[in-house]
Amino acid sequence: MNRLLFPLLLCLSPVALAADYGEPMPAGDAITITEAAANPAAYEGKPAKFSGRITEVCQKKGCWVMLEQDGQSARVMAKDHGFEVPKDASGPAVAYGVLQVEPISEEHARHLVEDDGAKAPAKQELRIVATAISLPDA
Repeated sequence: MNRLLFPLLLCLSPVALAADYGEPMPAGDAITITEAAANPAAYEGKPAKFSGRITEVCQKKGCWVMLEQDGQSARVMAKDHGFEVPKDASGPAVAYGVLQVEPISEEHARHLVEDDGAKAPAKQELRIVATAISLPDA
């Protein structure tokens, strides 16, 4: 009886597992979105890990998320639409990719709002073209 009960309890106990999307996440520390926003030139164009909290997700496909921290934000886009995250994803996340400072055209802003359900973006944004996203609390 005890041999059957233990595996059953393991299945029923809440266990937090990370959910990973895209390529395997490299080892190493992540740069916070706040740090990246304070000095984007220091991180622009180089692959790195970035951390923040997911506050928005593309509602069409899940191909981008907004990572925010302390009022700063970056749009994380799946490189070449290579992966998607759940449309209801939220909470802490780490993305691995290349940081860019991107101007937002009126046409692209319209697409983000009308097609993807995003809030109206600023004239430019931090963008991370990511090959991996990890959701530690998923």
